[in-house]
Amino acid sequence: MRMWLTTAAIVAGCWLGVLWPLLVLAVVAAAGMWRCRALWLVWLIIGYGFGVWQLNIGLIKRLPADQDRAVVSLQGEVVDVPVTHREFRFGRWQWRQQILFLVWGSEEWPGKHQVVLNSYAPPVLLGAGDRVRLTAELKVPRGLYNRFGPDRSRSDLSAGIDARGTLKQISVEGNNRGIAAWREQLSYRVEERVSGSPLGQAVLPALIVGNRSGLEASLWQAFQVTGGAHLLAISGLHIAIVAGWFWWLGRVVFAPVLQALMPVLRRYSQQHLAWVPALLAATGYAALAGFSLPTVRALVMLIVVALAQWWRVPISLGRALALALLVVLMIMPLAALSESLWLSFGAVAFIAMLTRSHGSWRLIILLPVVMTMASAGLFHQWTPSAPLANLILVPLYTVLVIPAALLGALLDQTWLLQAAATGVELSVWVMTWLANQGIPSWLMLPSTVSGIVLMFGLMLLLMPFVPFPRRLLPFCLLPWLTQQPEPLASGEWSLTAFDVGQGLAVAIRTREHLLIYDAGPSWPGGSVAAQSISPWLSVTGQKVDRMLISHGDNDHAGGLVDLPSAVALFSGEPHRVPGSHFCRAGDRWSWDGVSFTVLWPRETGLKSNAASCVLHVDGPFGSVLLPGDIGVQQEYHLLGTLPSVDLLVLGHHGSQSSTSAALLRQLQPRFAIVSAGYRNRFNHPHPAVLGRLDSAGITVLRTDRDGMIVFRQGGADNVRLITKWRQAYARPWHGPAVWRLW
Repeated sequence: MRMWLTTAAIVAGCWLGVLWPLLVLAVVAAAGMWRCRALWLVWLIIGYGFGVWQLNIGLIKRLPADQDRAVVSLQGEVVDVPVTHREFRFGRWQWRQQILFLVWGSEEWPGKHQVVLNSYAPPVLLGAGDRVRLTAELKVPRGLYNRFGPDRSRSDLSAGIDARGTLKQISVEGNNRGIAAWREQLSYRVEERVSGSPLGQAVLPALIVGNRSGLEASLWQAFQVTGGAHLLAISGLHIAIVAGWFWWLGRVVFAPVLQALMPVLRRYSQQHLAWVPALLAATGYAALAGFSLPTVRALVMLIVVALAQWWRVPISLGRALALALLVVLMIMPLAALSESLWLSFGAVAFIAMLTRSHGSWRLIILLPVVMTMASAGLFHQWTPSAPLANLILVPLYTVLVIPAALLGALLDQTWLLQAAATGVELSVWVMTWLANQGIPSWLMLPSTVSGIVLMFGLMLLLMPFVPFPRRLLPFCLLPWLTQQPEPLASGEWSLTAFDVGQGLAVAIRTREHLLIYDAGPSWPGGSVAAQSISPWLSVTGQKVDRMLISHGDNDHAGGLVDLPSAVALFSGEPHRVPGSHFCRAGDRWSWDGVSFTVLWPRETGLKSNAASCVLHVDGPFGSVLLPGDIGVQQEYHLLGTLPSVDLLVLGHHGSQSSTSAALLRQLQPRFAIVSAGYRNRFNHPHPAVLGRLDSAGITVLRTDRDGMIVFRQGGADNVRLITKWRQAYARPWHGPAVWRLW
C-alpha cells in the first residue's frame, strides 16, 4: 500500500505542480501523527514533494523564454540515429534531417541539454555519435494547444527535450563510435540486405534499432488507422517478446546445460536460471533501441519479476506493478506525463487480471478490445479495426517478424531478414484492406473522462470474480452518450477558432448545424485537421453540414483531406480545391435563425488571397465577419456594403496588407481574433495592425497566445462567453518554471 501511495503522490506532484496539497498533508500529518501514527501520510508528503520538485527541475532546464529564437553557438554530440528524409521544398528536392543532440557550451544557457534540431539541405549528413560545433536558432518547446490533439510542451518535457530549433551552421570534429553509431550502421546494413522489399526497408530498421526514417507518411498512417502503430515503436510488447523467446530457450537449453556443467546451480530451478538469458536479451534489445523510455520501463518490470522469483520472494501482481512503476518514476519522474507509460502498465495489469478469469484464446481476443478503448480515451484515435488487426498482426510479429528480424540483423543472415520482410509485406496488405473499411460516422470517440468510465465498466464486465452488481454497468455508458456540447437556442451561434499555427480553421455552430470555414495547414503525413478538428467532431458527435475553404493555399486548405468529404464544399478557388463549388457574392442561407451571406468574390478569375471567400454571419445576438486572406484592395471594394459586426476574424492572419483603418471604421467590431503561428517568420500580426485595433478600442484574441478560442454570442442577457484554452486550461509546462502555491 505504501508503494502505491508513494507512486500516486509522485504522479500527482508531476501533473499538478502546486504546493497547497503538500502544505495540507503536512498540517494533517503534524496534527494526527502523535495519535494514530499514520506513516502513510509521510509517504504521501515525500512522494508529492519529489514530484513537484522534479517537475520544476525539468522546467528550469528548458530554454529560457528570453532566449527564444536566439541564435546560439554550441558544442554537441548526436546521441540518436538521425531521422533523414528527402523532400520537395522551394521547388527542388533536398535532404532534411531531424537530429537529437546533447549540447553544452553556452554562457547564456549553461549546463548540458537535449535539443531536437531540423537541418534543411545540410552540406553534410550527420550520423549518430558525431561530435560537432554548431550554430542553431533555438525555440522554447511549445506546440499548438487545442481541446484535442498533441501537447508538444508536455511531451517534450516528459522526454527530456529542452529546446527545438533549426541548424544554421555545423562543423564535424569527429565521431565517438559508440552504441548509437553502431545502431546506425546496423540499420543501413539491414536496408541493404532487403533492398528488394521497399516495405521491409522501411519497417525492419524501425523494429530493430528504432530508426523510422524510411517510413513514408502513408505507411505510418496505415499503421495508425488500424491500431498497429504500436508495432513500429519498440516498446514493452517487443521487449516482452524477446524476453519470452529467450526465457523459453533458457528453460529448455541453457539451464539444463549449466546445471550439468556446474552442479552447484542445481539449487536453483530451471525456471530461475532461464531468467538470465531472458534479461540479457531484453537488455540488449533495449540497447538497440537506444534505451528509450518504453524499453527502459519494460526492462524494469522484467527485472522486478525476475528478482522476486530468483530470491523466491512471494510477490503479488499489484505489488510487482507498484514496485516497477515506483522504480521507473524514481529513475525518470517526468515519465508520469507520458500517456504511453499508462498504456503500458495498464496493458500489463489487464493481461494479469484477464488471465484470472479467461483462457489464453479469450485473452487474445479481449486484450485488443481493451487496448482499443484505452487508445481512444488517451490518444483520441478511434480504430474499430484494431481488435481484428491486432488479432492477426501481433501473432505474426511475435512468431515471425521480430525474431527473424533480430536474428537476421545480429547474425547477418539475409534469408532471415527476407523472411521478416515477407511478414511485413503481409501485415501491410492486411492493414491496407482494414483501413479501406473506414470508420462508421455514428461511432463517437470517447472523451478522456468518458473513456476512463468505459474502461472501468469494461474491466468489471470482463472480470466476473470482482463483486459488483452487473445490472449497474449500463450506467457506465452515460458519460459517453451525453458528451455532446451544450445546446444553443434558436438564433445563437458559437465560433471556435482552432490553434493551427500559421493558418486558419474556424467552426461556427448553430442550434442544429455546423459550418467549417478553412481547414488549417497540412504537412507530409498529417495535418492539424487530423490531430485536432476530426477528434473534436467525433467526441462531440457533430456532423459538418457545409465547408467553406476561403482559397487554395495550404495554410487554409491543407487539412481538407482529413475532414468529412460527403458535405457541400465551396471555395473561392475551386480549381485549387478539388470537389468544391465556386462561392460567389450573394450566396446566402439560414440555419436556426442565423443567416450566412457570402460577400466576396464577385467574379471568377481572381487568384490566391484576392479570391478568398468572405463570409458574414448574422444572428439576433450578434454577427461575425470572416474575410479569409483578402487584402486592402478587396476591402475597399466591399466598403459601403458591410454592416457593423461584433467579432472580426482578421484577414491574412493580421498582415499589414489587410485590416485597413477604413475597414475597422466601417465594421466597428468589439472583438477581433488573430489566427497566427507563435513568433512566426512573417511577423503576424503586424504591429501596425495591432496599433489600429488598439486605437479603435478593440479587444484582440490571439491563437498564438491563447490557444484554441471559443466565442459564444447569445444566451441570457446576450452574454458573451469567451474561452481561451491556454488560460482556462493552463498547465505548469505551458509557462516558465515557477513554484506555484495554487
